[in-house]
Amino acid sequence: MKTLQIVFVLSAIFAVAFAANASWGTKLSSSKLASTQNVTIHKKANAYVEAQIVFPVNGQTNTKIIRFISVTDRFTNSSGPIATLWSGGPGYTHATIQLKSQYSQGINATAQIFTD
Repeated sequence: MKTLQIVFVLSAIFAVAFAANASWGTKLSSSKLASTQNVTIHKKANAYVEAQIVFPVNGQTNTKIIRFISVTDRFTNSSGPIATLWSGGPGYTHATIQLKSQYSQGINATAQIFTD
């Protein structure tokens, strides 16, 4: 029985370590969806794939404060990318998110950005 508990704990830790979903900030009831960006990049053998999500998109401006950012893995087998907030984000009017795939995997993710 003790072995089974250890296996469950280790599998939970493993699942959290490889979770591809990420979020920053807190979504308020007054928050509005300002941007949805989908990123799809096919896998490359024996390599990592990287992509950047930038808000606001080049050529656009944003004067509202970002409250919440959510990056969702659209792969169903937990082989999605690792999302890192590089600059800006909640409390700012801009954000840059770096996506890096797992080894020999692609990227299929959706980023949602909410502002006040």
